[in-house]
Amino acid sequence: MNPASTPPPPPPADHAQPPPLDPPLPDLLDTKTLFEALLRRPQLLIVRLADGNHAATGRFLLLAVISLLLFGFVIGCFAKHEQLWAAPLKITAGLLFAGLICFPSLYIFSTLAGARVSLGQLAACLAGALALAGMLLLGFAPAVWIFAESTDSFGFMGALGIGAWAIAAIFALRFLKSVVFATGGTQKGPLVIWSGVFLLVTLQMTTSLRPILGRSEVFLTQEKKFFLQHWGEQFGRSLTDPQTKTAAAQPATQPAEAAPSSGGRNPYNE
Repeated sequence: MNPASTPPPPPPADHAQPPPLDPPLPDLLDTKTLFEALLRRPQLLIVRLADGNHAATGRFLLLAVISLLLFGFVIGCFAKHEQLWAAPLKITAGLLFAGLICFPSLYIFSTLAGARVSLGQLAACLAGALALAGMLLLGFAPAVWIFAESTDSFGFMGALGIGAWAIAAIFALRFLKSVVFATGGTQKGPLVIWSGVFLLVTLQMTTSLRPILGRSEVFLTQEKKFFLQHWGEQFGRSLTDPQTKTAAAQPATQPAEAAPSSGGRNPYNE
């Protein structure tokens, strides 16, 4: 064999350095650390929340409350007046109440998915998901405010608010999915079912707690409606409708029989 035709031996393989391990999370009482962990390091956060001394649940809830109140204030800028305080209160209370009543089913469906997660850890993770959703809604707030000050369409503002909530909910539910699989879960079907139930509950809250966008003499309506029916009835209305202006000018202390008739339906229940 001709030595010149012999291929040269391959160069020695470089010993690639293993990627550096993520440092452990510092104290979870720092708000910036919590939010960055939700976005960038959810797996490490989930492990950290398994420790009963994390003290992060209250911090997550505080983040969620502040973010939702601020986003609700922006929504209230659409109709102004009493909605500047009523809309933040209703949005915050509605989402927190939805999380509370859906928490037992979240634990059941997480267990059915194979997750081995304690009640305390799951409660902290749900609070973290609500905080993540609230912070994302707060990020949308400047854009929502622009339209709240420049349009009078109930349909457009409602679609804008629901669209912002849908995007925030997707990321929040994705975080809960990572919680299930990081704690031993092997099936995604149960969590998909729970996610659908949770979204339906939050959407029904937009009707059960109405009015949120428009104005009304009453803080909460007593009329029962499905949210799709309510949205369909109010989609074409606006703040400049003659019936809307008449009802807004009606004193809250005036007897009900003296109020202008609108076919038994308050045009403000938005």
